[in-house]
Amino acid sequence: TAPTAPTGEEKKRPGSRKATSTKPNIVLLFVDDLGYGDMGFTGHPTTHTPNIDSLAYNGRILTSWYSGCSVCSGSRAALMTGRQFSRIGVNPVFPPTTFVGLPQNETTIAAQLKKAGYTSACIGKWHLGQREMYLPLAHGFDAYLGIPYSDDMGYARRSGCDNSTNDSNFAYEEAYVDKDKASVKRARDAFLQYVEGGLADHNSEYAKLAQGELDPKKSDPAADYLPLLYQYRGETENITKVLEQPLDFTTLAQKYNNFATTFIRNNTATSSPFFLYFPFSHVHTTELNQPERQYAGCSFQNTTSRGPFGDALAEVDWLVGNVVEILKEENVYNNTLIILTSDNGPWMERQGSAGSTGLFYARSSGYWNVGKGSTWEGGIREPAFVHWNGVISPNSRSDEVASSLDVFPTISKLVGLPLPTDRVYDGKDASNVWFNENGGKTEHDFLFFYNSDNEPPTAVRYKTYKAHFRTFPGLGGCSEPDCHTKIYSPAPLLFNITQDPTEAYPLTVNGTMPTDPTILGIVNDILSAFANEVKTFNYGKLYPAPGQPPYGVCCNRTLECDCNGKPYWGE
Repeated sequence: TAPTAPTGEEKKRPGSRKATSTKPNIVLLFVDDLGYGDMGFTGHPTTHTPNIDSLAYNGRILTSWYSGCSVCSGSRAALMTGRQFSRIGVNPVFPPTTFVGLPQNETTIAAQLKKAGYTSACIGKWHLGQREMYLPLAHGFDAYLGIPYSDDMGYARRSGCDNSTNDSNFAYEEAYVDKDKASVKRARDAFLQYVEGGLADHNSEYAKLAQGELDPKKSDPAADYLPLLYQYRGETENITKVLEQPLDFTTLAQKYNNFATTFIRNNTATSSPFFLYFPFSHVHTTELNQPERQYAGCSFQNTTSRGPFGDALAEVDWLVGNVVEILKEENVYNNTLIILTSDNGPWMERQGSAGSTGLFYARSSGYWNVGKGSTWEGGIREPAFVHWNGVISPNSRSDEVASSLDVFPTISKLVGLPLPTDRVYDGKDASNVWFNENGGKTEHDFLFFYNSDNEPPTAVRYKTYKAHFRTFPGLGGCSEPDCHTKIYSPAPLLFNITQDPTEAYPLTVNGTMPTDPTILGIVNDILSAFANEVKTFNYGKLYPAPGQPPYGVCCNRTLECDCNGKPYWGE
């Protein structure tokens, strides 16, 4: 079913949708660990993203877009299903050798669009379970190329730009030469932060390794080296191949580019609508054997004034530009909806190797680490826009509340598909916000933010207000006296977030109920909604699919998952 034609009044309003006669192609760009302050269109002074900025300025910039979780797996589950990750039971972060994943009875955007005749592909970071029954082809996609989890969950190669084969020997302590010590050090260095922050299952093998409870010699070697996976549909079964392990970061983006180009060309040749989900592996930080924990291809290394992070982001921009170019070459650009956002805020503990929260620095918190892993604005409020040439008017923007949770129901409405009726959806149809229809108002009344798969929400957005029931620092913590968890009761910590996006001036103090009648009314509304949310919310539980360990992705266990040459350090 084609989108409905707007009224005459809507045609005059900037950003409103014009009529279209066929189902649009959909490109969903999801950048990893990108902060609100990282983009040119959100004001970063040295970021070089001309292709992305052009799409943003010629589309509709959404300045109050919230992720479904402050870290990786939870945010992806929310995006793909339109449901709170805790309602599904998904851990905020899955380790690389987990035995669970996104349940097979969950309907993803790809599975939903298949009902409308779409062909779907996923390129990049999946992070919803690495076992075959949890990978993209088990969830409605027709093809996949990418890293099944975060790009710091294993070592990778970095081929040189002067025809050398390996350039990965950077900044290593002597302890790293020993594989067992390296495994423990790697797990402690990164995943332990998730475990200590309550964001990962502390009973998993990888968590036990991080906590020193498991002999490294007994751990799954699949977690030592990053794999590059390729999935496609064979004549009788789905095919999954490990193309590289450890993969090569230098050539990764070119492989992604070739895959995206081929997918778009193949589908425009058949005239069938397509869905391209591009959850970039960039700009998440890597293991220590990449310079400054970042990576980019030879054409982008040392090319930006922002350093390795800027180089990685410039490569993302190149990939986005190439997708747009092939859409134009294939004459489908004008019938393609493009959405861009991020999974969560920057990993601030990684400093210059990570991104920027911009003005979302939670001034009243008393500490600096308010990004990824927290539900301060810097951890969950993301850069975002929607672009549809000739349909969404250019140079428009909205500060109405939008969320990654909204993508599933909004796309479903756009292509004329009803939502499944056997489950609760937390996302809303955001057509009004995306296309500036019906006054451009959000359908969200209360948007709750969860940071655990088994605990109540820590914050909520309500109208122009943001309330915190509990605050805590981002991933990795900090050392300031105030850098710890705080609980606010009976009154939540309240901000007028539209007037005070830096969360600098609280309207409530030390959990005391306000005396101002207007603020008191807002607080009472929020407390009532919170009580109802806690009373009626059902937490999901994951049940592992049949099978025996080891569960990690491995090219060849006889070779201990090293099929392309170890990323040696100093040897």
